[in-house]
Amino acid sequence: MTTAVYFDLDGTLCTYDRSFEEQFATTVSPYGEPTDAAYDAYVDRLFGALESCESEPYRRAFEAVAETAELDVAPVTLASDHCETELEALVVSANATRVLERVAETNPIGILTNGDGSQQRAKLERHGLGELVEEVLVSNDVGAGKPDPEIFDLAKERLPADEHVYVGDSYDEDIVGARSAGFRTIYVVENETGANDTDAADAVVSAVGELLDPTGLPSQIATPFEPAER
Repeated sequence: MTTAVYFDLDGTLCTYDRSFEEQFATTVSPYGEPTDAAYDAYVDRLFGALESCESEPYRRAFEAVAETAELDVAPVTLASDHCETELEALVVSANATRVLERVAETNPIGILTNGDGSQQRAKLERHGLGELVEEVLVSNDVGAGKPDPEIFDLAKERLPADEHVYVGDSYDEDIVGARSAGFRTIYVVENETGANDTDAADAVVSAVGELLDPTGLPSQIATPFEPAER
């Protein structure tokens, strides 16, 4: 019996050592004042573009910033600068890498993430995660994002298996979305008491590194991480 395991990226395998607002300020400060209005315009336009799977979401977001703030720089330059700032702020723990390595020894694994295709893949490349997985699905590349069942169904097609498991940190997008598409689910939260609702999760862990010890997981989830038939 083969079990394919997909992981979310942001918040699950990686975090940031600076807040998004601090990253925005780092990008904009060399060219002008990073005002609250400019940041709000950036966030609204970026997440709108990501939700609708538009091309070049970062450029579109900084075009909205340019309409709000007087900055002596082109939006495309700000977008490029900001993508690099985001990559520099990215943190991937040694445990997260070890989890991918260990699970890949016995199971087909992939990354399923919402976001801009080029930026999400750059994150994987920066920390050597892409070479550890067999498939990478990014919402803006495939035209559908979590919790839409379309992206989960495509994930099943990309990694055919008897069953599929999804590991993620967003309850509505990751856990409810994956469960609705027929995945078994592992919910990653800061701490178990921080999860208000866990009904759609087969297991709850405080960090992805806990998957290094499958004996600590409920029995119905520990089995996918045993050697799978090839």
